[in-house]
Amino acid sequence: MDIGTSVITPSESAEDTLPSMFWGLDPIYGVFAKLYIKDILELKKSQPVPVDDGTGVISCLWWKKQRAMENVRLASSPFGLNVLEQLNRINQLENSNSQLELGDVVQVRGRLRDYRDQREINSTSVSKVVDPVFTAQIARMLELPYLYRNFYDKTFQIQMDSSDPNQQGEPTLSLQRKIKQFLTQNGVKNFYQQELEAIDSLVCIAEQNCVSLCLHHPSQTSQDPPSSACVSKQIHELFQQAVCALQEEGIIFQKVAAHTELYLVTDAEKELHKVTRKIVQDDSTRPKYVDKGCPFHHIVSCVRHSYSAGVSEAAVQRVLDRLECDSEIVSTMDRHYTVS
Repeated sequence: MDIGTSVITPSESAEDTLPSMFWGLDPIYGVFAKLYIKDILELKKSQPVPVDDGTGVISCLWWKKQRAMENVRLASSPFGLNVLEQLNRINQLENSNSQLELGDVVQVRGRLRDYRDQREINSTSVSKVVDPVFTAQIARMLELPYLYRNFYDKTFQIQMDSSDPNQQGEPTLSLQRKIKQFLTQNGVKNFYQQELEAIDSLVCIAEQNCVSLCLHHPSQTSQDPPSSACVSKQIHELFQQAVCALQEEGIIFQKVAAHTELYLVTDAEKELHKVTRKIVQDDSTRPKYVDKGCPFHHIVSCVRHSYSAGVSEAAVQRVLDRLECDSEIVSTMDRHYTVS
């Protein structure tokens, strides 16, 4: 069940929460979170702002909207695509998924509210999960502990002392942005890290930040200027951090995971795009994927087998997003893809 995170967790008190003007700084705020029903029921309302997974029972309010297809006027497609037929197919699929019976497993997305002193979910979407061998439920129960441990249980803290650039991560972020801009403007397809460290414009950005870092180092006095060895070491480490951040973002990837190997620019690696699209095209016609499309982790596994074992999930996700933007594939549901 996906629930909009607009309330605080049971472990926090309303008095300890951040002022509402800072909520948007938390990357978790405003996204749909997958939670146990038990925790949903125990969430505390924030003072400033007046699923059956076995952990509890909660009411879900769902207003079904009927589409009047007879009033829809569609222009003819030059490619012979019958848009009205496709819309009717989508409506039939939605209607079949909305025919619920007692005991069905459902996926619910919505926002929490209290009505007559009872916690309920104002649902924006409800879909039936066809899960005869409990694959989806097992995957969910494996996913939730990871989300709780790595995201929900971590209290968001605002660093009030903005004078410390190391705490804010500004040096890495500024160099990361500059590298990304350099790769795009120059049409770079691949590179080694030492090649980036030879680009004057990038080194200038890194050097400015590293001098500041050395001056803030506890062993550095205000009377002594930072040594060249200190600055050089900081520049190299800053480039490493920026490159790692670009990998985590999916902007670049390595075919072989090693610090000395070649980095490839994801958007420029056309072979990776071609391989990914063919996997989606071929496997989405298989009986097990014909209705929902290919799941993301299946695509990642096939890409690593057909293209390279070192491709990161972030890089594959970026390729899928780009293919979808180019209307070569479509996402049928959460991280499932098929050809358009």
